Formats: sequence, C-alpha cells, structure tokens
Amino acid sequence: MAVGATGLDLEVHATSSLTFDVAEAKNRPVSKVVTLLKDMLKQLEKEAEEDEEIYDQLACWCETNDKEKTKSIADAEAHIEDLTTKIEELTAGSSRLNTEIKNLEKEVAENQNALDQATAIRQKELAEFNAEEKDLLQSISALASAVTVLSKHNGALIQMPESHLASIAATVNYQLSKWAPLLKGVLKHSERKALAAFVQNPQDALIQQKSGYAPQSGEIFGILKQMKESFETNLADTQKEEMQNQKAYDELKAAKEEEISA
Repeated sequence: MAVGATGLDLEVHATSSLTFDVAEAKNRPVSKVVTLLKDMLKQLEKEAEEDEEIYDQLACWCETNDKEKTKSIADAEAHIEDLTTKIEELTAGSSRLNTEIKNLEKEVAENQNALDQATAIRQKELAEFNAEEKDLLQSISALASAVTVLSKHNGALIQMPESHLASIAATVNYQLSKWAPLLKGVLKHSERKALAAFVQNPQDALIQQKSGYAPQSGEIFGILKQMKESFETNLADTQKEEMQNQKAYDELKAAKEEEISA
C-alpha cells in the first residue's frame, strides 16, 4: 500500500508538475506581449504627449505666423494701392511737365528770337548813330572853322581873301546839300535864298560889298553860326537818344536773358 501509495503520489506529483509547466509555458508569451504592449502604450502615450506639445507649438506658430502674414499681406496690399495712386499722380505730373517743357521751350525760342532781333536793331541803330555823329562833328568843325575865319574879319566878306571866301562857299554848299532835311525847319526862306545866292556866286557878294551894297555880309555870318548851333543841338539830341536806346536795349536784354535762364 505504501509502495502503491508512493507510486500514486509520484504519479500525482508528476501529473501536477506537468500541469504547472504547461500553464506557465502558456502564460509566459502572453506576459511578454502584455509587457510589450504596456511598454508600447507608455511609449505611445509619451510620443502622444510630445506630439501634442509639438502640435501646440506648431498651432501657436501657425496662429502667430498667420497673423503676421495676414498683416503683412494687408500692409503690402495697402502699399500697392498707395503706389498705384502715386504712379497715377506721377504719370499725370509727368504729362503736365512735358507740356510745360514744350511751352517753355517755345517761350525760350521766342525770347531768344526777340533778343536776336533787338540786338540786330541795336547794332543797326548804333551804326547809324556813329555815322551821323561823325558827320555832325565834321559839319560842326567845318562851320566852326568858317565862323572863326569870318570872326577874324569881323564878319565882313570884303576883307577876306578870295580863297577863304571860296572855301566858305564850298562848306556852305556841302552842308546845305547834306543836311537839307535837317535845315528845312531851321532856316527861313530868306536865309536859304541868301545862302543859295552866296554859294552860287561868292564873288558877286564880294563885288556887291565893294560897291557899298553888302546886305549879305553880316547875314551870312549869322546864318553860319545858326547852322553850327543847330548842328550842335542836333548832336546833343542824337547822343541823348542813343543813350536812351542803349539803356532800353540793355534792360530788354537783361529781361530776356533772365526769362531764358529761368
């Protein structure tokens, strides 16, 4: 019995041991899987937390960046609108300035043309003045010489040499011819007639004086002095007029040059 019992116990024990090993063998892979799954869960939870943190950061960055970009876009669009308006203004201004430039170029050309014409007129006037002044000075000098000669003989033709008389007659004839328009309003008809008679035949005046008939003696002397004074007055007036013309030209030139420069 004891042996049998012992054998039974051994059998039971062997059976029990076998049963325990099988269960353990069955449970061990599951435990590993469970452990692995738990580890994976923890890892996933950790990664999820990290992802959530990264998401929050990205969401914050996106929100902030979106606001900045939206503001930048709005500012850029506003700037584009301002630039478009500015371009339109500048285009209109450019067109206006181009028109003004054309008008100013036309004005400059007109002013330059006016200045050129005024300069040409001034040069012509100056040349005419110089010629007239020279002629008047020569005539005044010639008449002064004639008056001086007559003065030396007290205005009496009878006391003069025939050569001097002929020279005075030639001078009078030349002045009457050269300054006919000027002398027209200066000499009376009787004075012009007396001068014409003297110029035509100065010897006859001398003969008349020798015979006691000498109305021309003092008259010729007085007429020559009158002619000389008339020429001197005319010269002064001409010189004054020349000064006024030069002043007017200088003022015109300064004004035109200022307009052209502006």
